[in-house]
Amino acid sequence: MNTVKKSEIVVLVIAVLTFVVGVVGHLAAASYANSDAFGYIAAPTPLIVGLIAYVAYKYAQAAEQKSSSEH
Repeated sequence: MNTVKKSEIVVLVIAVLTFVVGVVGHLAAASYANSDAFGYIAAPTPLIVGLIAYVAYKYAQAAEQKSSSEH
């Protein structure tokens, strides 16, 4: 499997993981909206999603640079 296809699969998996974290965070926030634990569940969700997106961006950037240097 060439580097580009492998990188696309990895970035796709990271995107799905980001979606799952966002949905779980949203559902947890909705279920705890009437309790004091709301902040503990909902607050870190954007940070986690942002970190995952940053990792995906850096991985895709590195894969693109490696792909362009091979040609």
